[in-house]
Amino acid sequence: MIRLLYIDDNTDACTIIDAFCERIGTFTVHLLNSGESALEWLSMSTADVIISDYDMPGGMNGIMLLRELHSRGNTTPFILFTAANSHELKEEAYRNGAFSFISKASPSKNTIHHLIRTVYWAANQTVPEQQAAQIK
Repeated sequence: MIRLLYIDDNTDACTIIDAFCERIGTFTVHLLNSGESALEWLSMSTADVIISDYDMPGGMNGIMLLRELHSRGNTTPFILFTAANSHELKEEAYRNGAFSFISKASPSKNTIHHLIRTVYWAANQTVPEQQAAQIK
């Protein structure tokens, strides 16, 4: 089971990711809507992979969250999954230690499949054969 922390203030995005992960069945997903709530949750729990949006409410965006996690010694693989798709933002994410940067500027089934495959990769796990057909 992969413990996935998904941080996004967009409830529709949370619902889609949660439903897709539930259907696959190899994920435990914890949904939060801000960087601050993620830091609080991670002070008491752990995740195998963290997915975060860039633009979130409050004073902390996805890059700031990534920096804060690293300053606290948290090296959990971090995927920035955002509609804010710019070359500069992608470079900044990788400079700050992001595992991956995935654009959801035009969300589609392929985008979700790419995200799920990246989560397996980040967790150092192979996509199980029975799930591979579901995420093609």
